Amino acid sequence: MYELSRVRLYSIGPAGARYADTVLDLRGVGAAVPAPAPVQAEFFEDAPAGPPRRPAPAGVLFLENGGGKSVLLKLIFSVMLPGHRNTLGGASSGVLRKFLLADDCGHVALEWQHTLTGELVVVGKASEWRGRQVSGDPRKFAEAWYSFRPGPGLSLDSLPVAEAQSVRPPAEGASGARGRRRTMKGFRDALTDAGKAYPHLEVYWEEIHDRWNEHLGDLGLDPELFRYQREMNADEGEAAGLFAVKKDSDFTDLLLRAVTDTRDTDGLADLVGGFGNKLGRRAELTAERDFTAGSVDLLGRIVEAAQARTRAREIHSASERAARALVRRLAARATGERARTGELASRVTDAAHTVTEAEGARTHSALLAAELAYRHASLALAAAEKRAAAQRRELTDA
Repeated sequence: MYELSRVRLYSIGPAGARYADTVLDLRGVGAAVPAPAPVQAEFFEDAPAGPPRRPAPAGVLFLENGGGKSVLLKLIFSVMLPGHRNTLGGASSGVLRKFLLADDCGHVALEWQHTLTGELVVVGKASEWRGRQVSGDPRKFAEAWYSFRPGPGLSLDSLPVAEAQSVRPPAEGASGARGRRRTMKGFRDALTDAGKAYPHLEVYWEEIHDRWNEHLGDLGLDPELFRYQREMNADEGEAAGLFAVKKDSDFTDLLLRAVTDTRDTDGLADLVGGFGNKLGRRAELTAERDFTAGSVDLLGRIVEAAQARTRAREIHSASERAARALVRRLAARATGERARTGELASRVTDAAHTVTEAEGARTHSALLAAELAYRHASLALAAAEKRAAAQRRELTDA
């Protein structure tokens, strides 16, 4: 069995009464531990004087109304009873989310001491807003739970809630955290690295309610006891109010809740509650659905127009490339044709000169042929005249 030894609250609480870094110390004022277990001390730590003592068996916190007593209990019970349905003082689903600002990574860590051996175990909860922005959507509210056994390398005082830690132990009421506050991811990484470096710490990290409840049972911290405590403190009344039943059915319900696993019924209740919320927001969801459908239709048209424009641009680009290629081919062809035309023109000029020269030669040859024919005829005429004169002489002689 464990008893609460210390409580540390860091960067959490309502806006008017926040816990910057507060430690409630209940150690060393109870009876001595009967069978203390051997504990390895931190380096440079003073040797323990005598056997360890149990925490205070009882304590009184005097605060006026509105001073934060219920806030403190809500934060402690949020570690041992996860889920908004187990919130102290009612089932308000947003009461814990109101204790966290946009830039916060809130921590609630509980150090428990075993009544027989004095062994310590720390269980805690870390929460923050996703995106560093406060929202009414519970899905943007991130929660996680962790546990470890304090020892060399990690303790409640050296919890890595900030990027640096003071070397010397902090003074009473002073914070040992230095530097910028870590986000939940940074805190988880630092916790995981410490667990890898020091296996004796037995670091455990969980984000699911049911698994965390099972892990608390494995550690020896029965969440059922805290559920009774929550019901006894639901209206800040006394413990007898838990058993103040008015009829037999109330006592039967109390007995069934004590002996029955409520995880299935809690899931059913959450499911029914979710359907109820959806039915309550039906008009809003219908309008949102219509708006979304219209937006999808318009966006579909825009996408189709964009695709058509893209295709037209591709066709235009292809046509432009083809036209440029055709122009280059035509320019090359024109250059070749111009060169060939010049060559043909020069050949035509040469042929014209050749024809002119041939015509001159033909004319000259014709003149020569006529002259030769004339001379041949003249010679033939002279020969014929000679023959005629000879024949006349012969005739005369005859």
